[in-house]
Amino acid sequence: MARSFMTCTNCGGEDVQPAAVKSAFWHDDRLVVVEDIPALRCGACGEQFYDDNTVLVLDLMRGQGFAEGQASSHVSVPVFSFRDHVPGAGGS
Repeated sequence: MARSFMTCTNCGGEDVQPAAVKSAFWHDDRLVVVEDIPALRCGACGEQFYDDNTVLVLDLMRGQGFAEGQASSHVSVPVFSFRDHVPGAGGS
């Protein structure tokens, strides 16, 4: 296996490789997912690193408000209440 050109700043691992990743962001009261983000990912701990250009594009996307009409797809996710799992917390 070829040695990576980067050492993970989180765990010190040397298996940092290019990857296309997805990440979730809160925008106002909406949760949005952005996929196909170019990143470097540590094979040991999973930490992801983005270059400056990628961060700039993500910031521009956020500034444009993640318009529904530009979404490539939609997902539905379940929502859980932490309180419902804590005895005596008065879950709803």
